[in-house]
Amino acid sequence: MQKSLCITILIVLWSVSSFSQQSDFPVLQGPYLGQKMPGTTPEVFAPGIVSIPGSTEFTGCFSPDNKDYYFYRFSANDEDKIYFSRVIDGKWTNPRPAAFSQGFSASQPHITLDNKSLYFGWHHPLPKGEAGNPQFPSQWVTTRTSSGWSEPKYAGQGMFVSSDREGRFYVTDLSYQHGGYLTEVTVKDGRFTSYKVLKGGMDALRHMEDMAHPFIAPDGSYLLFDVKGGNYMYVCFKMTDGTWGEAIDLTKHGFDPMAGGACVSPDGKYLFFHLNGDIWWVDAKVIEDLRPKK
Repeated sequence: MQKSLCITILIVLWSVSSFSQQSDFPVLQGPYLGQKMPGTTPEVFAPGIVSIPGSTEFTGCFSPDNKDYYFYRFSANDEDKIYFSRVIDGKWTNPRPAAFSQGFSASQPHITLDNKSLYFGWHHPLPKGEAGNPQFPSQWVTTRTSSGWSEPKYAGQGMFVSSDREGRFYVTDLSYQHGGYLTEVTVKDGRFTSYKVLKGGMDALRHMEDMAHPFIAPDGSYLLFDVKGGNYMYVCFKMTDGTWGEAIDLTKHGFDPMAGGACVSPDGKYLFFHLNGDIWWVDAKVIEDLRPKK
């Protein structure tokens, strides 16, 4: 009798705790987790909801319909995990770990602009016969189904995937062949089949260490990246002849030298980046103002 009573009490306490956590979460409605849109001065994104004390949030992505937000978080006491918030009944949910990547450290989510696939870095053991750099997560892909995301499949080696509306993919090539370069990737059925090292304006930075985190603008007109382990952001604009123009140092245009891991919202309106353990955002006009005049 006592044992049954104890179990009942525990269930009630768990229910009260769960309800309290949900009821304490603020009502967030509207695009971008219901946050006030930033101007041309960077601000921390969703403080207390996405960017929280005691942990590091590095990069995230919105779905093109602005109904899903995925980001990754880690701390001294917890491994890298992908979290997500979703619009249900018009309200954004409290972020929680994504089920598709559980079991292994996961990071760097990217949703394609057709809203059908999500690529992410994962420390899952590689399929038999595949080779990769054991120091870094490999890239995996999951696709949308009627019941959620599919079982992830191996996509290839590399770090920090991005893609534009034309279906061009970019990634940091971590193979021993190239040793860490910004590359355009050929993708077939979700799988990386070849890598082409990007040349042009970024050539002047070949002497810099760890050129990484290439993010292509949704319209494919510019590429963001960073150097020296995820800091010192740069932008290269695509010229009319298809080549990449001069690499513009964003630290000379108001960005903190320690900022990195930049990405742009699917509508091209907002620039997100990592700084001091949080995700920040700013009006993408700060990038558009640097676009070379025709």
